[in-house]
Amino acid sequence: MVIMKDSNIIDLSDTEVSAGVAVRTSEPNGSAPPPPAGAALAAAVAAAGAGSGVGGGKNHNMDSDTVITKPERPTVTFDPNPTIHLTNSDGSPVKPMQKDGILKTDNGISKSGIAPSITSGQQQAAVTPAAAAQPPKSDEPSDCYLKDLYAQVTSVVASKPDERENINEDECEDPAAVPMIWVSKWVDYSDKYGLGYQLCDDSIGVLFNDFTKLLLLADGENIHYIERSSAEHYHQLKNYPATLNKKVTLLRYFRNYMNEHLLKAAASMCPREGDELARIPSLRTYFRTRSAIILHLTNGTLQINFFEDHTKIILCPLMGAVTYIDEKRNFRTYRLASLEKYGCRPDLANRLRYARNMIQKLMVTKSSTTKSSSASSSAVAQQVPPTTA
Repeated sequence: MVIMKDSNIIDLSDTEVSAGVAVRTSEPNGSAPPPPAGAALAAAVAAAGAGSGVGGGKNHNMDSDTVITKPERPTVTFDPNPTIHLTNSDGSPVKPMQKDGILKTDNGISKSGIAPSITSGQQQAAVTPAAAAQPPKSDEPSDCYLKDLYAQVTSVVASKPDERENINEDECEDPAAVPMIWVSKWVDYSDKYGLGYQLCDDSIGVLFNDFTKLLLLADGENIHYIERSSAEHYHQLKNYPATLNKKVTLLRYFRNYMNEHLLKAAASMCPREGDELARIPSLRTYFRTRSAIILHLTNGTLQINFFEDHTKIILCPLMGAVTYIDEKRNFRTYRLASLEKYGCRPDLANRLRYARNMIQKLMVTKSSTTKSSSASSSAVAQQVPPTTA
């Protein structure tokens, strides 16, 4: 399943998109894969009376994507230039894909007009007089800096940084440009419930299949619930509306599972110093290909975790920088403008080319859904007769 924040559901037909993989996780603690989680999670949700309000589909056991079975250094086999097939009319993909490749959006509206399992009435029930919905307070652009990031990465890729005669990555490195936040753990159970993740500050988030979000702040006490309409509610973990019981149960389970079984990515990397975040960013978009999982946060940070060799890149458009975490979990942060000037090794250049295409995928998808939404609105407007006084 591929989940993005846009205005419609679109079938994604890129050959890179994975199919038939129901559950994956980030890196496990130790050498053994995490234990099966499907049955335990289903039991926990059933105990909370979750049922149909959180998602649907078959139950699957948890498996790990990060256990290296060969002692030697693995070989990266991802295609840095995956093909994106588009039509000539509206920019939407050519061929429909199976269920796993469906692109979902935050407002829950599909091309077929079928809404997710949680109804608008249930959403309204979550609003209590004591915790009225707060309007979203964000200065980020609507695309969360995708255009800026695409321009920065495209400029580096166009310079062919791995073809320089005298590559000097040391001149590009800038430890002061490390990101302020990144995804340190994740569990993809979107076949049934959603994707749970942990940020580097130990806050927890879940992006549910019904396009709502639930965040547990790093203090472990305050929770932040975001509806499909982007209306926001603030509660405490020990005091929240009964309508959120199912989702809080899932959040607790994701948190416990990640804390007990998954390794924290870039644990030795200290976040960039600066003012404390006024509001915790949430996961805006994610999708999986055969090669990687792509995670886009609302503050603009784009993270790509590669499955085969467990390398990661974290791109920050505001700092104009990329952090590369290699298979030995060593990390270095580079200014993108400096990579364009001084060059870089082929392994980093390949990942930047891959990132460029994944950003393009996000931008094209958003553009096509926006066009589709506008066309639908126009059609509806034409069908409504004018009112008379």
